[in-house]
Amino acid sequence: MIALLASAALAASAPVFVEHPCAAPELVGKARCGTVTVPEDRANAERRSIDLNIVVIPASGSRTQPALFDIEGGPSIADTRNAGFYLTDGGAYHEHRDVVLLDQRGTGGSNGLKCAAIDAVEAAYRPMYPVGAVRRCRGELEKRADLRFYTTTEGVADLDAVRTALGYDPIDLFALSYGTLFALRFMATYPKAVRAAVLLSAAPPSSMPPRHHAEAAERGLKLLFAECRADPRCGNAFDPDRDLARAFTRLRTMRGAPSRDVFMEKLRSQMYMPATARAVPYIVHAAAQGDLKPFLEATKFRGASPFHEGMYLSVTCAEAFALFDYAKAAAESRRSRFGDYRLRRQHAACAEWPTGKVPAGFLDLPRTDAQVLILSGPLDPVTPPEWGAEVARLLPNARQVVIPHMAHIFDGLSGVDTCFDPVVLRFYQSGDVKALDASCVATMLPPPFKTEPRL
Repeated sequence: MIALLASAALAASAPVFVEHPCAAPELVGKARCGTVTVPEDRANAERRSIDLNIVVIPASGSRTQPALFDIEGGPSIADTRNAGFYLTDGGAYHEHRDVVLLDQRGTGGSNGLKCAAIDAVEAAYRPMYPVGAVRRCRGELEKRADLRFYTTTEGVADLDAVRTALGYDPIDLFALSYGTLFALRFMATYPKAVRAAVLLSAAPPSSMPPRHHAEAAERGLKLLFAECRADPRCGNAFDPDRDLARAFTRLRTMRGAPSRDVFMEKLRSQMYMPATARAVPYIVHAAAQGDLKPFLEATKFRGASPFHEGMYLSVTCAEAFALFDYAKAAAESRRSRFGDYRLRRQHAACAEWPTGKVPAGFLDLPRTDAQVLILSGPLDPVTPPEWGAEVARLLPNARQVVIPHMAHIFDGLSGVDTCFDPVVLRFYQSGDVKALDASCVATMLPPPFKTEPRL
């Protein structure tokens, strides 16, 4: 919710956590809900302000460890939606610590920048970010937001304001995907504020997503298809590279079929986790035979989109497209089967979007003594493990652990509750990344490849 502050003095005062009743029934009696008010533009604090939406899950036992701040990916996904995990399967994470969930500005209850027009295009399998929809979205959102100030830099300052308001010092971090870039920027800005951090599928600032989306996806697709060929069931059922070439031909003649660009972008999203990636060869084979039902069933929107596209454009237009060589990036992307579709569509959208500023040194890794555990997946189609290795190599107290069958996230792997969570919890408990025993990740196995309509 956006509000106007009464005075510059109020805007400049120390941040305060204002508690209010939790609206979600599942949080009542189990969490503390509230807001911290921050200026939208810190250089003009007397103007518009943002009420940051916060959920605090208190320690269920004795509080002996630093508070854990969860940082979601996207960018553009609200973090408070993760409360359900910490209150159920993730209960061990708050046994001896508070867990703090903060909707980054521009997401969820922190003046969420939703774009219904863009969401509708995505749901209809039309090319993403049509200029008309982007302009309409900008016009609607600018009535309540200065879109230049919904960036990582401002979000990092917000997180520290929340940390200060809640009285936590130091803190631990758990970050995913874009959230790892955010966490690295937070550690660079506030090097003494973090004791330990887990970075799941790390994206260093220099990666400038979506700069390398096509190349990373091509790499992931090749590895996935190689696993299919090596698997007796999948290898006997499909020739995935040949099937994909045939599917491209079929798409040009099938009535109601999406374009090749849209098909590949939707397929890329299926590669993010083993639970869906293991059906990709089957989906491609069916499309090669002229059957799009498996593709449509796998990729259709189920419920409302979790993405806040206005915030996504504010972040990526300022922190990626304004910084990298677009012509070079597009040319490199065209060497993949995913092409330059994502860059081309987003580049055009950014031409219509206000661009914020990034500070000097924004692309640098932090100088921090924090203990950092980096968890990477070899099949990751968006943040390849080489990026995690780069971060681990350049931070003094960092270590990368590669989970053999993981993609971008681990959904679908066995051993999440018996290996992954215990490893992360042992790391937070000890605060010693080098001595951590993570050997059990070798036992985390993916589901079988899908080779039939029903398994």
